[in-house]
Amino acid sequence: MIKFDKVSVMNFENAIRGARNPMNSWDRMDSHYDENNNFILGENDLSLAMRLRNAGTADHRKFLRQIFVSVDITAPLYWWKEYDTYKVATVANSTSTMHKIHSKPFELNDEQKQAVKQEGNVLLTACPGSGKTRVIIHKLAYVASHFNEGCKKKVAAVTFTVRAAEEIFRRLNALGINCDNVWSGTLHAFCLEWILKPYSCYVPALKNGFSIADEAFCADLVSELKTKYNINQIEPINFQFQRDGSCIETNREKLELLNEYHNVLKEKKLIDFEQILCYSYKILTDYPRIPKVLSNLFKLICVDEYQDTQDLLYAIISTIIKSGKGNTSLFLVGDIDQAIYASLGGVAKSLDEIQTELENLPVTPLTLSGNYRSSQRIIDFYSNFQTQPIKINAVGSNAEKDSLITLNQTVDKSNIVDEIARLIQNSLDKGIPEDEICVLVPQWRLITSISKKLRVTLPDVNFDASGLAPMSKNRDNIWYKLSRLFLTEPNPKIYSARYRWATELIDGFRDITNTEFLERYSNERNLLRLINSIDSNEVEGLDYIKDCFMQFLKAVEIDYTKHPQLEELWDLYFTSIRKRVEESNLKIPSDIQSFKSFYRERTGVVINTCVGVKGEEFETVIAYGLLKGFIPHWNDIIAQKGIETSKKLLYVICSRAKTNLHLISETGRQTKKRKALEMTDELKNIRFQYDVI
Repeated sequence: MIKFDKVSVMNFENAIRGARNPMNSWDRMDSHYDENNNFILGENDLSLAMRLRNAGTADHRKFLRQIFVSVDITAPLYWWKEYDTYKVATVANSTSTMHKIHSKPFELNDEQKQAVKQEGNVLLTACPGSGKTRVIIHKLAYVASHFNEGCKKKVAAVTFTVRAAEEIFRRLNALGINCDNVWSGTLHAFCLEWILKPYSCYVPALKNGFSIADEAFCADLVSELKTKYNINQIEPINFQFQRDGSCIETNREKLELLNEYHNVLKEKKLIDFEQILCYSYKILTDYPRIPKVLSNLFKLICVDEYQDTQDLLYAIISTIIKSGKGNTSLFLVGDIDQAIYASLGGVAKSLDEIQTELENLPVTPLTLSGNYRSSQRIIDFYSNFQTQPIKINAVGSNAEKDSLITLNQTVDKSNIVDEIARLIQNSLDKGIPEDEICVLVPQWRLITSISKKLRVTLPDVNFDASGLAPMSKNRDNIWYKLSRLFLTEPNPKIYSARYRWATELIDGFRDITNTEFLERYSNERNLLRLINSIDSNEVEGLDYIKDCFMQFLKAVEIDYTKHPQLEELWDLYFTSIRKRVEESNLKIPSDIQSFKSFYRERTGVVINTCVGVKGEEFETVIAYGLLKGFIPHWNDIIAQKGIETSKKLLYVICSRAKTNLHLISETGRQTKKRKALEMTDELKNIRFQYDVI
């Protein structure tokens, strides 16, 4: 984690002489130099130094300032920042990143230690705030630490989001752990890197090359086809596949749409996210030697948020595990009570179902029941929505803190902004930072409107609203990958991330152009130096990015217009941004600073949905729209899944809060038939002594 080398202490003699100067007691010095010219501190001088050190005043201790200590410190990059203050022998008033990091304990509790050291396959049920990411990181490090030097084996963390994957790498680097044997990414990224790209030659539809379809392109295509087939634009379509390669969707008109949709993609040599999974599973099942190769490569596969991943995840991962016959261990981490992606295909499988998937290979069930996030009062409240028999105990610094839990069921929707602003201001007045406050909206489409209104009401408060992003996260588009590097500031804190992005960029250009960069830019560090050296005077985001891109392409001697795939991805990337910026309903700012803020660390009061903040935590959570029709959604009510869905959504919402939770079931909202929306039943049925502020 941290290493000290080559420690030298100098000027001890002069420091002792200075200590004796006020009393003219130089004759009592008994320190001396030995034959190796090392300064040996005598008993008299040591006694004097200790007395002065403990005297309690700066004047008595000033002799210490004459002692010069030189030490080589090897520590993770994230521990170091320019202009940090580092103090020897004290952490008092230190502003160093290193000291701040050490303010939190590194030790694992007993449950966490057991999970890290448990051999074989593990199903770990982790309650909110239990440190599951920390356990995954230590699990990866623990297994990788047993690899011999030069070992080619790897450990993998399959995450639900790209952000979660980046967080794992960030924390590993912060702990000083070598990541050479660690892979982290989403399931789609895992399939692309380890299955599709190396083995696409076995799939007729892919053997002549393929690209990942841009999300904006797919959305526009689906919209056009919905119009063609007379399907309502808001009508959902299931794009997922069964294990046999057939569509899950059963509606005849929608199946016709899907057939044409897939034909268009095929013509353009594109595949979407669902096809990534479908083709990957087909490769693994049609060619049994391939999963065996993967099982020999990966010693451990961790799956985060397993309860929210779809059936093909279990199929793909279990095929690899079974093929290895013990070579590869599976580490599933999640919480069935937080399974809120059922409408998107998420499947929360039981222990028995998982063992069946693995053809009865043993799976050890473990639990993390200690919550380091919330107060016990907050926990006791959201425990009303639990479905699993796990007693959650507050064990963190907030455990015994006074907590506010309020429920407002009288405010009208016309006054909802004023009420939310009041609650925000109340938290700010208590000294709670802006980025420790979160407003949860019931639907994505409401993010932009509520954020605009709150900005007007609280002009001195900063807001971080995900709906205001100038670009969609089309992470597989090579121009998106390049924009990440141009729109992020060179900073030690994100150096490791930018280094990985540079690797992706180099590999991406090589794959598409079938050539290598100029030799001097085929190295990640040189590529980053080039990108860091490029700037533009353009003030509009689109113009700035284009200018930087053209300077970059000139330097690396690539003409994107000579490569059809590069040119197509270019058009898709810029068309997507232009549409978002020009969309009148969104009113997204187009200046370059707004573009750069897309990649910055979160600043300001967060405005998002409960789905969007899953896995995060805040001192204060304000949630409104807790009404039947929103939570649960009408689709879940019709499907008779309303109770289950609303419990899980409320569980996730409430468990984001550390000490303050404000729930709002406003009046004045109506159905299309002008019937008033009522409070969510699962919230209404709770008997609780709410606070009033």
